[in-house]
Amino acid sequence: MENKKNSPSLLIVGFAVMSLALIVVLFLYFAQRKESRAVIAQLQQYSGMVEVKKDSLETELNGIIAQYDALKSDNDTLNTQLTMQQEKIKRLLSMRISDSEKIKRYEKELLTIRDVLKSYIVQIDSLNTKNQILLGENKDLKNVGAKLETKNKMLEQEKVELTSIKLEAKTLIAASITTVALNKRSKEQDKVDKVTKIRVDFTLRKNTVADAGTKIIYLRLVRPDGVALGSKEAGVFDFESNQLPYSASREVIYEKNDLPVSIFWDNNGDLLKGNSTCELYCDGKLIGKSEFALR
Repeated sequence: MENKKNSPSLLIVGFAVMSLALIVVLFLYFAQRKESRAVIAQLQQYSGMVEVKKDSLETELNGIIAQYDALKSDNDTLNTQLTMQQEKIKRLLSMRISDSEKIKRYEKELLTIRDVLKSYIVQIDSLNTKNQILLGENKDLKNVGAKLETKNKMLEQEKVELTSIKLEAKTLIAASITTVALNKRSKEQDKVDKVTKIRVDFTLRKNTVADAGTKIIYLRLVRPDGVALGSKEAGVFDFESNQLPYSASREVIYEKNDLPVSIFWDNNGDLLKGNSTCELYCDGKLIGKSEFALR
């Protein structure tokens, strides 16, 4: 009887113990679950921070690649070096490793990459400064060149003028020109129908800068109507890119001193009344001119 009375008590105690154990287990379960959720939340937060950090570093690295593009210039050697640095950064960005490992590599390489970028910026600033100096010097040289070109043109013009002056200085001068009409008795005659010959007397003046030697003097007798009188022996000579007919000519030996000369023209019946012109030429230059009248 006594044993039967104790059995319910034992059951109650056992149930209480089991209930307590269940409560403890449930408490531990929910506590562990809460802790797991907290850990997961922390891991997610950490993962998000890692992603943000990675993205920030990659953005900076891509920005440096763009800066290298902006630094490129006409300097081929420097451009090659900048391209090599860009390729190095691109290889770093394409590495297939975990985000945390990427961050470590990015942070490690960025220190060097930033220093290299700064050194290139300093080099390019120095080159730009030098280029500005060279541009200034080049501008000065162009100004000097322009001045020299102007000076050379002036000198060339002066040379042309001096050559012209020299040629003019070498031109012979026929002075004291006298035209005498003669009859068949070699007496002076001013009636057209009685003139048989025209004699032109003149003096080749002394000229120390002229060329000495054989000279041909061409005589042109021009009638009042502008027609040049000719002869069987006459022809043409060169004068200022043209050929002029002449009436008579005479070859002389000129020795840079005064030289009296006479040239004769035989009347062929073409003389006219009025004022005619006597022109003398030598070496393609007009060296003297005078007029004479016939009635």
